[in-house]
Amino acid sequence: MNSFCARMFGLTLFVFLFLAIAVQPAIAQQEQATHVFHRLIPAGDTCATCHKAIYDQWKASPHAANGVECTVCHGETTAKDFAGLPGLSTCENCHSDQVAQLKSDPFMKGKTCVSCHEAHIFVEHKKAAPAGE
Repeated sequence: MNSFCARMFGLTLFVFLFLAIAVQPAIAQQEQATHVFHRLIPAGDTCATCHKAIYDQWKASPHAANGVECTVCHGETTAKDFAGLPGLSTCENCHSDQVAQLKSDPFMKGKTCVSCHEAHIFVEHKKAAPAGE
């Protein structure tokens, strides 16, 4: 019985590690955008027609409050280079200081904007108090 439990534990651990390794790159934002084909949006429809939950998240974000529409990050849906997953360079267009800091910080190596900021829910950082305060 102990042998069976050990095998099941080992198998479960293997599956968990495999999924963690396989899924992580898909979650991380890439340096360059992942280009995908997007169908033409029919007249009268918007991004929100198919992506309601994402649109609602965006609508409550500082990006929406500042007029940063879907096409600013993703591009036009009719373009051959429509970015299903915008690259880090897209963030850099408006947030060059933050991206430069991210790229230069050894602690942040391998991390990107979406490592800490969930896509479409952009909340400003609360600054940490300086050491000793």
